[in-house]
Amino acid sequence: MSDRRIVTNRFKWTIAAMLALAAVLNYVDRQTLALMAGAVQGDLHIDDKGYAAVVNAFLVSYMLGGLLAAFIVDRIGARWGMLLFVGWWSLASAATGLAHNVWQLGASRFALGLGEAGNWVASPKLVREWFPQPQRALAIGIYSSAAHFGAAIAPALMAGLFLLVGWRWTFVISGLAGATWLCAWLLLYRPDRRPDAVAPADPAAPTRDADGAEPVDDAGLRGWIAVMKTRGVWFYAVANSLTNPVWFFYLFWFPKYLTDERGLSIAQMGRTSWIVYASAGFGAVGGGLLSGWVVRRGVRPARARVVAMGAVAAIAPVGALNALQPSVQISLALGAIVAFCHTAWVTNQTALPVDLYPTRHIGKVMGIGGIVTGLVTIASTFLIGQMVATLTYRPMFLVIAVAYPLGVVAAFFATTGRSMADREAAA
Repeated sequence: MSDRRIVTNRFKWTIAAMLALAAVLNYVDRQTLALMAGAVQGDLHIDDKGYAAVVNAFLVSYMLGGLLAAFIVDRIGARWGMLLFVGWWSLASAATGLAHNVWQLGASRFALGLGEAGNWVASPKLVREWFPQPQRALAIGIYSSAAHFGAAIAPALMAGLFLLVGWRWTFVISGLAGATWLCAWLLLYRPDRRPDAVAPADPAAPTRDADGAEPVDDAGLRGWIAVMKTRGVWFYAVANSLTNPVWFFYLFWFPKYLTDERGLSIAQMGRTSWIVYASAGFGAVGGGLLSGWVVRRGVRPARARVVAMGAVAAIAPVGALNALQPSVQISLALGAIVAFCHTAWVTNQTALPVDLYPTRHIGKVMGIGGIVTGLVTIASTFLIGQMVATLTYRPMFLVIAVAYPLGVVAAFFATTGRSMADREAAA
């Protein structure tokens, strides 16, 4: 192996590390409001229904942002797309600290969602460009796990900042952290070290220009129609929409559940809830390692992802036991199990379109899936707000019992037939 090839193979992990850091910022910035919800609601006189409306403002923009990001990534590439997305959401996070009423708070979270969605459109595309098939789920697992480790450290970090400087400056500081990432991305990203600049690692990967220019898709509407005619994108969207509301419940509502129904203070919640999100970090890596192991046993990559997702679907329903309102310690343990399972699931679910579609179409698949998933998640968040105001949190825990078993069936059907990547590679 040539020295240049060795350097290239090592450098791809630098890209994975940068995507991981972006994912940490992504989750810290989005979770900050949930962790300080009580204080923000009290200062701005917002009730739980108003809080649900603010969360939905984020979810609506997150849904639309995925579709917008797909167009942006198609036109300017994933490298520059990441720069735009991180910069935008960092400004939006800082702006949240300037809100003085529910409308301004909702507007800042709407802006946050527009930028944050782009991270999850550009990152899988970068993984397909830099990593061979057996390593893709692991690379996705690395940046996904970093996101959840970010969620794990956020309670203690944000609680400390909140006690030190108040909720407004906490938002500003979390937003300013994105500027450091932007400088590092500009300095470190080296397109001349891509694997295909040395030797093609994947026959389905696009050919690059010698000057390192990133390929863009200029097919316009024809490209979108071609993707929408495939079964994979729709079954992928169904699998995603069945399980995504579970995670958003744990992200936006579980901290409030611990303080509202279980009696924990913000400081206590910060000291204990990290276990849930740390488990999510380990699950993301574990899911990638598991499907990578299955691939190395000769199973085609897309089907290996479904095998790993099936293992998750067998374990995740245990989270429904939280509906019985056990002790706080058991509630946290059950939450940790679901978080571990969900991120193992998401790692492999994200790898599905990476395996099934050519690089230039991945953004489209993620965008279409994001619209379907967003609509379902918005509806579920509205229902959660109604249930919390009139009943309890318990019904949502029961949803976990059926979401993943149904989702793995949809994921299986996404892999049936010949993939679009295989068809185009053979053409």
